[in-house]
Amino acid sequence: MKRTLQASAVALSLLAGCATVPKPSMCFAEAGPNARSFPTPDTWFALLLHGYDKDTGANPRPSVDCGGAPVWWQDPAADECVEAGPDSQALPPAEKLSEEDLVLETLQAGQRLVWVQTRRFTNGEALGPVALVESTEQGFRVEALGSLRAMAKHTKLRLEKVKGTPILVAEGDACTSSGEEVCRRHARIMPLRTNRFFSESVSNASRACLGAAWFPLSREMTFELPNGLRRKFELTSTLTFAEEGISVQEQVQVSDSDPAQPDVAPRLYRRAQDTRTLELAKNALVGNKASLWSRMVEQQVRIGARAVPEAPIWAMPAKKAPTDAAAPEAASKAQAPAAAGAASSPAKAAAKKPAGSAATSSGP
Repeated sequence: MKRTLQASAVALSLLAGCATVPKPSMCFAEAGPNARSFPTPDTWFALLLHGYDKDTGANPRPSVDCGGAPVWWQDPAADECVEAGPDSQALPPAEKLSEEDLVLETLQAGQRLVWVQTRRFTNGEALGPVALVESTEQGFRVEALGSLRAMAKHTKLRLEKVKGTPILVAEGDACTSSGEEVCRRHARIMPLRTNRFFSESVSNASRACLGAAWFPLSREMTFELPNGLRRKFELTSTLTFAEEGISVQEQVQVSDSDPAQPDVAPRLYRRAQDTRTLELAKNALVGNKASLWSRMVEQQVRIGARAVPEAPIWAMPAKKAPTDAAAPEAASKAQAPAAAGAASSPAKAAAKKPAGSAATSSGP
């Protein structure tokens, strides 16, 4: 019994001491003075991606961050929230990573935000591990880690602070890929809790989901009205960060046009503006109301308007056709089941006839 009590006392003393022990870094990579001063993209890929091979530059699949967590993202669905996340499809992952798949932002001397884009989406977004990295005398140390999905073009990363909690802000553009380039800016926000960046949805006070922590700073959508007119919505919004919370200012302009009269300029139908606040609560982002955009769009749905689908930034690649050598073999395989099916069809038809009916023969 005495030995058990002594062991318990030692365990308790160790637990008490844990509060004063510095938090260990999540990942670490040794680097010499030259590599620390002039790191290459391969340096960051190898640091953040488990299994990355500098010699081949191959994009590891599936993507796993250096902490052993899968690189994964799930936006709220339409039946879960007032406003669903962005509508898009994942493109096939690139075979190799390049400098275009890397976003670096220096916060202060020896401290960077690093984002490696391992997969892209049809709406212009990219997904990959993001980290807060510090330089040491021995190399690079990851202090915080997570998975980030944000617009991949002209991306800027920064840290804001709300109620003492750092917030990762990722702003980037979605730019049209055909015709005259038009870019629209979007923002993602992710609270840093302990040493992980979390993708938290915005909820109301009752914890019912209002939408993703995804904020279009510029957006357009067109509806076809029951009377044949087209109604266009244009949004501009700004995010403001303060110690007490986050404010989102939204302005929406609505105009109508007649497809039957393309030479007539659109007519202003309505202007609206509103401000909503987001509070950083424990394990949640709490909003005081749904976005102005979602409320106005819901009104159009109620009157029977139909949204015109937005063209993707990047189209899904066409499926590969079979090669010439494989085509005859594939055709012969396809013909064989068809012939078998044709031979058995009279038997199946006869089997379906009523018991008292006479079967007729088509043979000689």
